[in-house]
Amino acid sequence: MVSKKIILSIAGSDNSSGAGVQADIKTCQLLKVYCVNVITLVTSQNSKKVDCVEPVSLRLIKSQIKTVFNEFKIDAIKIGLLNDVKVTRFLVNFLIKNKIKCPIVFDPIFKSTNGRFFHKKSDYKTITKLLSTLRPVITPNLEEAFLLAKSSSKKKTGLRLIEELFSMYKTPFIIKSVQNKNDEILGYFVNKGKVRVFKSLKINIQDKHGTGCVFSAALAVFLSKGYDLHKSLEKSNKFVVESLKKSPKLGVDYGPVL
Repeated sequence: MVSKKIILSIAGSDNSSGAGVQADIKTCQLLKVYCVNVITLVTSQNSKKVDCVEPVSLRLIKSQIKTVFNEFKIDAIKIGLLNDVKVTRFLVNFLIKNKIKCPIVFDPIFKSTNGRFFHKKSDYKTITKLLSTLRPVITPNLEEAFLLAKSSSKKKTGLRLIEELFSMYKTPFIIKSVQNKNDEILGYFVNKGKVRVFKSLKINIQDKHGTGCVFSAALAVFLSKGYDLHKSLEKSNKFVVESLKKSPKLGVDYGPVL
């Protein structure tokens, strides 16, 4: 009997169920894998704003991570919002010490869509630099990619930007939504120093809350199933596009993808 793949989501909790751990769980369910999770912080939010953020203690985060790995064989890890540098350092050291060898996807969240900042810029870059030692696939949006670069000058082309990020962090990057052309959204990804352009269909709807979470979770799922990065990217893009087409219509300002 073939056992079901198990994905670990390390991320914040979104009580509106549009993003964070909740989006990761829904993504995994739709893609027929099982999702265990480590909650790093709890948010109170709706489609209009993030009202309150409460970090989970390092003690409880350590306990969650240890109990998960004590019982489950993890096939891929998706990392979303982390509290701070201290939590990140513990996570990196734990995974290295315990010789955890599985695909890792890091969605480097800097702020919410409605403008709530989660990190200082210096901490944000330090967290990403620490995690890069694990050689994850890092999936920033365009704004986050500029923040992670040597300078945040918006004059760089998408090609120049992703080459710079690979040079700095020495790990695969996928930059989403680099530029729009007609009904297509262009992006770039780099793996082993080779840059490729990818395209996805532009869906003109308001309900896009959690798009980055869904994409990065789907990417982790397809990598866990043995697809290479290029094929996993293609399948993840297709999954997001189809999800946007079928997003639940909840009558709110900025509804969820799933």
